[in-house]
Amino acid sequence: MTEGPSLFGPVASDLVSVEDGLQADIDRDPPEVGAPMAELFAAGGKRIRPALVLLAAKCGRYDLERLRPAAMAVELTHAATLVHDDVIDRSTTRRGRPTVAATLGDEPAIVIGDFYFARAYEHAARTGVPEVVDILARAVMAICAGEVRQQAIRYRYSTDQAEYMRRIEAKTATLLAACCDIGALLGGVAGDKRDALRAYGRELGLAFQIADDVLDYTATEGEVGKPIGHDIIEGFATLPLMLASIALEDQRRLTEREARDVVTSVRDSDGPRLALDEARKHAHAARQQLRLLEMSDASSTLASLADYVVTRKL
Repeated sequence: MTEGPSLFGPVASDLVSVEDGLQADIDRDPPEVGAPMAELFAAGGKRIRPALVLLAAKCGRYDLERLRPAAMAVELTHAATLVHDDVIDRSTTRRGRPTVAATLGDEPAIVIGDFYFARAYEHAARTGVPEVVDILARAVMAICAGEVRQQAIRYRYSTDQAEYMRRIEAKTATLLAACCDIGALLGGVAGDKRDALRAYGRELGLAFQIADDVLDYTATEGEVGKPIGHDIIEGFATLPLMLASIALEDQRRLTEREARDVVTSVRDSDGPRLALDEARKHAHAARQQLRLLEMSDASSTLASLADYVVTRKL
């Protein structure tokens, strides 16, 4: 389920066709892999990544038939990373539903994720532009390297803000930047304008992830579809905790009760507010990149998305 037209403006109806294409493709896949992925898609999602492909291209020459496989590729890449993340993080729920790993086990979940990474590259190749595959592959490599780095600092609560920023760049910003870059490439947006769209995607991704990490402390489980305080339970310090100045002993997994106490302490501190301030700075930096583009429905929608990622409740 995609977000409404007010969020994605001039590409909202085309995004529905991308979604329909994804669902039709998954329905044709072998049921052993297709059924679990269909369940993940049925749980919903913002579809920001394929929307960014379309909106970036809308800043140049817009050809939906050429863009559709690219938009499908980035969403399948995102979905595959979620399936793998849930294995690594031992997550039992996502968007209020059991994860693929919780339902089928870790080994099948890993293979299902691999299948859809391959499917994503197949769709990227269907654009007929080899650089699309290259951009997507490089993004996935950065995501994987970032995940290995993140695991190396698990239970190291004293990591600093610079390390946190490197982590979220790999985790989120890299793929959003790639989405904008792919859209710009396919839309014939070149030079400084393409660079600006790529930079916009990076800043948007940083803002998005910081705001998401704030919600991990301030939202309810029903709102986010997973346990609150999930990051600290899994041994990862995020920006709200860092800015709350709460000292925790490194190299020790917290008990559930200790984790709940940390969540309460962070909520009662200035950490979430200060972290949101940082998210707003990156959202502002994203909007500034758009100044190089002509004013249009697409660039206006991209600016609104930068506001959305730091004000959303879910």
